[in-house]
Amino acid sequence: MPFPWLGRFGSANRGRGGRRRNRRAQASRGESPAPQEDSHVTIDRRQRKVGFGIGAVLILLVAGVAGFGYYQEFYKPPRVWAGSVNTVEFSMGDLVKRIRVLQGVNRYQGGQVNLSTVPFEYLQNLIHAEILRQQSPILGISIDSEDIETDLRRQFLPTADAGQETDPGQLEREFRDVYGSYLTATGLSDAEFRVIVEEQLAKRALAFVISQDIEERQQQVEIQWIQLSLESNILIGDVIKRLENEDFTRVAQELTSPSQYTDSVGYVGWVPKGAFPEMDDVLFGNDSVGPDARERLMPGEVSEPIFTIDNQYLVKVLSLPEERNLTNAVGNKLLGELVAKWEDDTLFKGTKQGTVRMNFNNRLYEWVADQVFVTAPRIDRPTPVPNLIPGVPGISSVPGARP
Repeated sequence: MPFPWLGRFGSANRGRGGRRRNRRAQASRGESPAPQEDSHVTIDRRQRKVGFGIGAVLILLVAGVAGFGYYQEFYKPPRVWAGSVNTVEFSMGDLVKRIRVLQGVNRYQGGQVNLSTVPFEYLQNLIHAEILRQQSPILGISIDSEDIETDLRRQFLPTADAGQETDPGQLEREFRDVYGSYLTATGLSDAEFRVIVEEQLAKRALAFVISQDIEERQQQVEIQWIQLSLESNILIGDVIKRLENEDFTRVAQELTSPSQYTDSVGYVGWVPKGAFPEMDDVLFGNDSVGPDARERLMPGEVSEPIFTIDNQYLVKVLSLPEERNLTNAVGNKLLGELVAKWEDDTLFKGTKQGTVRMNFNNRLYEWVADQVFVTAPRIDRPTPVPNLIPGVPGISSVPGARP
C-alpha cells in the first residue's frame, strides 16, 4: 500500500466499494435503495448549522458581557455594603444619596463639594452620626420630632418687628413658603432636611455635654504665629531665612493668612492645651519617653514648621504658661476640637471592638465620585443661606463639615 497510514481510517475506495455492495445486497433482498443526497446540499446544510451555532454563542457571549457590565456598574455598586455600626448598615447608594444632600445645601450656599476628599470623609460622617445616635441614650441626649419642628421654625419662621401686630395664620403661611423655597433651591425633600436637623441637634447636644467638663480657668500660653496656606506659593523655608534678619511681627504682618483667631500681625493671644492640638507639644512640651519627648518652647523662641490639613505655621511663644480664663473664641475652638476628638475616639474604639466597620477602596471611591459628579452644581453666584445651627461653638452649619 503506497500510503499505509490510510489503513487506520479506511480508504476512500474501500468506502465506495462498501456502499456498492450494500446497494447490491439491498436489491437482492427486494429493498429500495435509499435516495442519495447531493453532496453540496449536505455540506451547505452542515455549514449553516455550524454558522447558526457560532452566531448563537457570540450573541450569548455579548449579552453576557453586557449583562455582567450592567451588574458591575449599575446594579451591584449601590448595593455594596459601605459601613456599619452594630446592626445598622450603610450601602454605597446611601452614601451617594447623603453626599447629594450635602451638594444641595452647598448649592444653596454657592459652595462646591470637593470630590477628591468628600466620599470617604462623608462615609466617616455617616458613621459618626450613627454612633452618636446609638450613644445618645447613654449621654442623656434625646431628639424627637417636636425638637426638629421647633428648630425648623426657629430657622424659617419670619420674626415681627418690636411692637408690630402679627397674624399667626399669615406667619404660618410665610413659614411654609420660606421653608418650601429653601427645599426647592437645595433640591432636598422635607424628610432629608429633617435628618440633617436631627443630626445637627444631636451634635449640639453632644457639645453641651462635653462643655460641662471644660474648666473655665486653664493653663495657657501666649503666642503669635505666621500662618501660610498649603496652596501658597511662599516657601516656609524662605520665611525661616527671613526671620534670621527680620522682625517676626513685621514678617507676620506681611505674610500671615487672615484668621478668626489672629489680628493683622499674627497675634493669637492666650491658648489652652487642646485648642490647637498640632501645637500642644511646642507650647506645653511632651513628657513621653522616646523620640516623641520634647520640651516646650521658651518665650521668644520660634517653632519649626507645623503642618495641619490646610495650613503651615511658624509659632512664636511670648510667655510661659499661666492660669487664665478662656476667651469665647478660644473656648469655642477648644470645644470644637473636643467634639471631634470624641468622634474620633469612639470610631477608633468601635473599629477595634468590631462594632464599627467600613468598606472602601479605590474602585468604590471612583464609582461614588462619578455618581456625585453627575449631579454636581454648576453655579457661579452664591445664594444667601440661613444659619442652620447658630450659636453652636466650633460646629459648622454645613452637614459633615469639621470645625
